[in-house]
Amino acid sequence: MKEGLTDNNFEKKILDLLSKELLSVSQVAKKLGIRRDVAAGYLEALKNQGKLEFHKVGRSNIYTIPRRPRNE
Repeated sequence: MKEGLTDNNFEKKILDLLSKELLSVSQVAKKLGIRRDVAAGYLEALKNQGKLEFHKVGRSNIYTIPRRPRNE
């Protein structure tokens, strides 16, 4: 695990990464310095909380931040 990355800020780090670019689960794991299965668990939990959306693109699993309607 990268220095300075704790359980308390995983959510913030993941959301920050995905707000800047489109990444696969493996790419998120690599950028955070964690195993892919751990990243997938965090991403799935955030999806279940409504903070991310899931998309299958080819063989890749992609999570994105939900778009908010323009009138909000």
